[in-house]
Amino acid sequence: MINIKTKRQMVSSTLCTWLIVFFAVDAVDAVDTLGTVACEGRYTHHLQGVCRDGQGSLFWSFTTALVKSDVEGKVVKKIEVARHHGDLCHVAGRIYVAVNYGKFNDPAGNASNEVIVYDARTLVETDRYKTPEVKHGAGGIAFHDGKFLVVGGLPDGVQENYLYEYDMKFVFKKRHVIDSGWTRLGIQAATFADGKWWFGCYGNTLLKVSVDYKVLGRYQFDCGYGIEQAPGGGLLTASGVCNDAGCSGAIDHRLTQTMIGKQIVQPLTRIGFGSCIKQQNPAPLFSDILKYDPELFLYIGDNIYGDSDDMAVLRAKYKVLGEKVGFRKLQESAVVLATWDDHDYGVNDGGAGYKQRVASQQLFSQFWNDVPDSPRRARAGVYDAHVFGPPGKRVQIILLDTRYFRSDLKKAERRVGGPYYPNDDPQATMLGAAQWKWLEQQLQVPAEIRLVASSIQLVPTAAGQETWANLPLERTRFMKLISKTKANGLFVISGDRHWSDFSRTTSDVPYPLYDFTSSSINQLHTRGTPTVNPHRLLDRTFHQENFGTIDIDWSGDDPKITVSIVDLNGQQQMSHAFRLSELHPRSGLPGDK
Repeated sequence: MINIKTKRQMVSSTLCTWLIVFFAVDAVDAVDTLGTVACEGRYTHHLQGVCRDGQGSLFWSFTTALVKSDVEGKVVKKIEVARHHGDLCHVAGRIYVAVNYGKFNDPAGNASNEVIVYDARTLVETDRYKTPEVKHGAGGIAFHDGKFLVVGGLPDGVQENYLYEYDMKFVFKKRHVIDSGWTRLGIQAATFADGKWWFGCYGNTLLKVSVDYKVLGRYQFDCGYGIEQAPGGGLLTASGVCNDAGCSGAIDHRLTQTMIGKQIVQPLTRIGFGSCIKQQNPAPLFSDILKYDPELFLYIGDNIYGDSDDMAVLRAKYKVLGEKVGFRKLQESAVVLATWDDHDYGVNDGGAGYKQRVASQQLFSQFWNDVPDSPRRARAGVYDAHVFGPPGKRVQIILLDTRYFRSDLKKAERRVGGPYYPNDDPQATMLGAAQWKWLEQQLQVPAEIRLVASSIQLVPTAAGQETWANLPLERTRFMKLISKTKANGLFVISGDRHWSDFSRTTSDVPYPLYDFTSSSINQLHTRGTPTVNPHRLLDRTFHQENFGTIDIDWSGDDPKITVSIVDLNGQQQMSHAFRLSELHPRSGLPGDK
């Protein structure tokens, strides 16, 4: 097999090397998070901001110390400065620092502040500019298109933020008001990157704002200690810790939401997927996944068995998963996306009634390292979507959330699969109103292949287990939505069952709808027999450790898609191939299988 590497795999494995290469080449495409650069030393006060020049230097503002380092964080020069030096930016060989001398956040607007300018090579002061218009205190500063924005304090209860525009000579031009809602102490850090303004606020808040100052998103992401445009695109976000030894500073390079699909530049040909990992148990299957060498891998739920209202418990279990060597290697070698099922959500068979769903989502986003402006940091639910590949060979990945909004299930006498029965209540929901609206929009995004990841099976009928068929009106709604949106090229992957199963239906859909189930990555199905499934495609199921593979052959006019189940020995235990043309409407469909 020819090993076609993704862009992410063709770059250096360290952020330091990446920065050295790209500081002077800002026009190339960026890559995913590659590591951390820590500023050498400890300082009396905490980090306030970071910036970079085009020559391989980083600049750090530690409140009473201004530091210049090389790309590896080694200090080149540092000077003591007046308190309270805040955020900073680099423009044409100079470092501009927003400085506040007192009464920051004063409701009466009596803050004393200015912008101090330093030579970027020597850190010698060259100019000072008063900024009395920034009446609640200067905290952040950014530059774009010949203008500076100075931002800062915000009194309690004020539901908007203020951006003060200055020209190159710091002549005040205009105050812009953004409808951001209240943010703690206003805005502390600012930059312009990827065609947007970005503002970091204390209290785990990031604002994304358009060039005409419309708020595009408010995200739960901590970058109040500094934010800067990364070379080639994306963001450098700062962090720091203060303790008895002093205060530290570090930066990480991060993608933005629109860059995720650009990590893989060639047409996708190898996708892996799997579910159900007992984090405390060995997971040797990762070796087989790595041998398959997927360009993209999808975790589709039960990625840990958290099962707790205590977020410390879930956090500890995520840590165990994250420390597995195979898991880490896969994170490094492939683009990885994830959704959750009940056990990593936090409660067995849980739905909207789970009291810790908000906190669990925050923990999920942290563990899976969602980009700063991921919609999952701004809205309820972990549903998400991305498109990979060039026009004509695009693959859309749609990750559903079948937990956060799901109504309670109807229970009765236990059957082989469990105690659940179909519920025809029209008010019962699987996805919730917001996710349904989003899904309809996503199914109209241009793509040749659409892969929908549902943590639970969609096509099989109800046999006591958790399945879409327990909410039959929602299952029908999904199928009708395919017709309504004319979403060709769609099939489903699922997990949950602790065995692998291939299903297919032609009822209520404009073309055959496949549902390929892979489960579990490191658990045996002790019963060893499946539940009844009249839509079963093959004459067998597989009940040992496995993962799924999706191989796409784009050659020819009608691409071939092969979905397989691979075991611990790297052997295919189940496989089915079909042509993309089969996932398009046609007359004379055969009867349901």
